[in-house]
Amino acid sequence: MSFFTTIKKKTTLTAATSQVAKARKAEGGKADQLYKSAYEGFEFVLSDNLMLADALYNWGFGLLNQAKGKEGQEAIDLFEEAINKYAFCLTVEPYYLGAAVEGGVAYMDIARLKGAAADDELYDRARKCFENAGEIQKGSGAFNLACIHSIANNQEACLAALKEAKEFGHLPDEKDMLEDPDMQNVVNAPWFTEFLENIKAEKEAEVKAEEEKKRAKAEEKAAAKAKIEGIAESSKVEEPVEAESAEAAPEATEETATPEAEAATEEPAAEAEAETVAEEPAAETASESEEAEKPAEAPKNESQG
Repeated sequence: MSFFTTIKKKTTLTAATSQVAKARKAEGGKADQLYKSAYEGFEFVLSDNLMLADALYNWGFGLLNQAKGKEGQEAIDLFEEAINKYAFCLTVEPYYLGAAVEGGVAYMDIARLKGAAADDELYDRARKCFENAGEIQKGSGAFNLACIHSIANNQEACLAALKEAKEFGHLPDEKDMLEDPDMQNVVNAPWFTEFLENIKAEKEAEVKAEEEKKRAKAEEKAAAKAKIEGIAESSKVEEPVEAESAEAAPEATEETATPEAEAATEEPAAEAEAETVAEEPAAETASESEEAEKPAEAPKNESQG
């Protein structure tokens, strides 16, 4: 809470207290107006104080549970004190859901202890609490309203309230509904049996749909895994084949030469041999020419000597 808000609330509290003093001296409508204005001021001072609201709610919650362990007037007194704490909590924090719901529960507990009739004012007060809870959070007081309608044997209104509780996720389990003492006027009605059967069918359909979803997801996951494994296995098989091809290539070049390649290799050899043969006679011819050109020696004069 900011400093300025604190100052404003202090000023409002002073003004509201003054209005109460003036109202005590006034009469009739003027006194009522002063009281109303003072109450609005007190409500403003108390509002937005979450810590105070929490304290009041938990105080009421303790009293409510303590009352459930008591009997007779002692229990009634504790329930009424709990109701006061819840009412104060809602004055501090008007949207405190727990206080709205449990205040109505306390009224119903008192009505049950007193053996009140279905049209008793206690049930009417409880109904208002549950309706207030429904305004704070849709459907939050619907099942409690169904209980009040069941007590009054208003079966059509009871079914409507049960449907609202189901729609907004505030419907108890089947066992709890069947054992609830406030629902005993309707649990054997055909429409109530049909209502429970429809809930079962919807739950079974939801479970089946969820199972199908899980199965489809598992199959999709398995297919993806198989695909990845297949790609990996394919890669392992192809690598050795490429290596063998690379190693075999040189061998094929050396050992298994084609006829054309052999012919291409033999031709230069044949030409070289022919050139060698051709060169040898040429050399012999040159020697013969040299001998022919050499001057013949003069015949030796036998007479000289």
